[in-house]
Amino acid sequence: MTYFDAHTHVFAESQRLRRHTIATTDPTFAAIYGDPAATVATATDLIETLDRDGFTGAVTAGFAFTRQPELDAQNQALLRAAHDYRGRIVPLATINPSLSSWRTDAEHLLASGARGFGELRPGNQGWDPLGAAAHELCELAAAFGAALLWHCSEPVGHAYPGKHGGIGPAELVQLALDHPSTTMIAAHAGAGASFYLQMPEVAAAIEALYWDTAAVSLLYDEKTVSRLVDLAGPKHVLFGSDYPLLSPRRNVQRVARGLPDPAVREAVCGGNAVSLFLQNIPPEFPA
Repeated sequence: MTYFDAHTHVFAESQRLRRHTIATTDPTFAAIYGDPAATVATATDLIETLDRDGFTGAVTAGFAFTRQPELDAQNQALLRAAHDYRGRIVPLATINPSLSSWRTDAEHLLASGARGFGELRPGNQGWDPLGAAAHELCELAAAFGAALLWHCSEPVGHAYPGKHGGIGPAELVQLALDHPSTTMIAAHAGAGASFYLQMPEVAAAIEALYWDTAAVSLLYDEKTVSRLVDLAGPKHVLFGSDYPLLSPRRNVQRVARGLPDPAVREAVCGGNAVSLFLQNIPPEFPA
C-alpha cells in the first residue's frame, strides 16, 4: 500500500514563532491558529510525521494570508521544503488574487517549482470565486498544468474555526464547468458538491475535478468516503488528513476501512495523488 497525503499544511519557523503577532493582523489565521492549543507545524514536523506513519509523501498547501509579507514567508518555506525533501513534499503555493501583484507572483512561484495554489479561500481574502481574477487564475493554472486546491465551505451544519470563507458547492461546480481543463481539488469532500455528479451533464463536464477527504471525520459519517468514491469514481478521490489538525495515520486507516476493494483502497489512499503530482516533476527549486 502506498500512502500519500494530499492535504497538509506547514508554516515557516518564523511564522510559528510570531503566531500571536500574525493573529492580530489576519482574522482567518487568528480564528484557526490563534488558540495556543492549535498546532502550527513546519516541514520538519511533517516529514517526521510521514516517516512515523509510513507515508511516501504529502501535498503541502499554503494558508490564505491577506498580507504580502506572510504570503512571501510561507511560500519561501514551502518551496525550500520541496527542494530539501524532493518528491516527498509537493508544494501548493499561497496567493491572494485581491492584491495587484498576484499574477506576477503566481507565475514566479510556478517557475520556482510550485505545483499549483491553495488552499484557496476567496471569501477570507476578499475576492470573488466567480469573478475576473478567479477565471484568470483558472486559465493560468490550466496553461501551466497546475492544480487549484479550494477550501470548500459547506453551507449547513455546525460551526467551527475556519468553516467559512472558501467556495460554496454551487460556485465550485460552476467554476469547474467554466474551466474543464483546469485541475481542481475540492477539499473536505467538496462541501456536498459531489451530489451534483448524479446529473449526467455535470459529471461529464468536470472530469478534471478531484475530491479530497481532509477532515471528513469531523464533518460527516463513516460512509462518506465510500459514497464519494461511488459518485466521483475511485480515480478522482484523494486521501487528505488536514495535518496537523488530524493524524495522517489514524485518518488513512479510517478511510481504508470503508473501502473493501484493494484496488480502490490503493488508489484513494495514495495512488491517485502520486499519479496526479509526481509525474513530470518540475526542475528543482534553485538553491
